[in-house]
Amino acid sequence: MLMATFILLTGCSSVADSDELLTSFASVRSKLVAAGFDDAGVHAGRREYIEHPEESVDIVTVVLLHDSMDADVARKTAATVVWNELPMRFDILAIEYQGEAREIEYDWLANELGPRPAGLNDTRVGDHMAGVGNTLIVAGGIALAVLLIVAAPVVVLIRRNLRKKAQLPVSGHEALRDAHSGPERSK
Repeated sequence: MLMATFILLTGCSSVADSDELLTSFASVRSKLVAAGFDDAGVHAGRREYIEHPEESVDIVTVVLLHDSMDADVARKTAATVVWNELPMRFDILAIEYQGEAREIEYDWLANELGPRPAGLNDTRVGDHMAGVGNTLIVAGGIALAVLLIVAAPVVVLIRRNLRKKAQLPVSGHEALRDAHSGPERSK
C-alpha cells in the first residue's frame, strides 16, 4: 500500500511538471502568434546517438506558419521569443519556416541574444520528457488497476453462470432427444 501511494504521488508531481511544460509551450506559441505569425507549434525532444550517447542533444523545435514575412526576420523573431520565454535548457533550437528547417546551436544564440532571463535554464528538455514518461506509466498503472477491478467480477459471474448450466438436470424432452441421438443400435 505504501508503494502504491508513493507511485501515485510521483505521478501527481509528474503530471504537474507536464502541465507546466504544456503551459510553457502554449505561452511561447501565444507570443509567437502575437509577434505576427499565423500559427506556431512548439515541441521538445531529445536526439539520441546510440554509438555516442555523450553526444545526445536536447532539441526545441518551432514550426512557424506565415507566408509574407522575410525568412531571416521570422527565424530571428522566433529565436528571440523562445530564448526569452521557454523555461528549459536546450542544446539546439530548430526553426521550420516556409518548408525549410534550420538548426541553431545554444552557444550561437547566447552570443547573438545575450544571457537568458534568470531561471529559464533550471531544467532541461530531458527532465521534462522523463516527467511525461512517468505520467504515462502512472496512467497505465491506473488503467490496469481499473481494468482488473472491472474484469474480476465479470469473470466470476461468467464462471458461476457456466457452472450453473453444467449442474442443471436434463429435462424430459432433452433426455429423449439425447437418447435417440446416442450411439446407433445394432440391427
